[in-house]
Amino acid sequence: MIRVVLACLLTVAIASVAFPAADAARADATTVEVGTIANDIAHAAASLAATEDPTPTGLAGARRYVAVSVPSGSWRAAGVSRLTIRGGDGVELAATTASGPTVVRRVGGPRVRVAGERLVFAPGEHRLRLTLQADSAGPVVVVEPA
Repeated sequence: MIRVVLACLLTVAIASVAFPAADAARADATTVEVGTIANDIAHAAASLAATEDPTPTGLAGARRYVAVSVPSGSWRAAGVSRLTIRGGDGVELAATTASGPTVVRRVGGPRVRVAGERLVFAPGEHRLRLTLQADSAGPVVVVEPA
């Protein structure tokens, strides 16, 4: 009987040490995924701005498409309840995880304007269309849902 009680206590003690470490690893994996998404968008914007000429507003210009996979949660990564994309000098992503904390990643690059000031995505697969345009301040990469 004592062996059974000791085995149960040992199992609980090991689980109490392992579960927080697993949650931290899942949060770190989500942070890496958000950083990868930000890098992909920034790379496409930089490539577009470096290799193409901007067109006046209203005319179809050069485009790039980026697939975005917002993690819904798994045994490997924490789920993201909302991914927000903002522009500026480069791109900024803010991912609110299901467990509460928000992960923010900024990647510099060309001037970026997001349709509607910001884009908000739920977990799942999404496509973005990046278009190079010109405005009074010079070339700008416009990001919008495809």
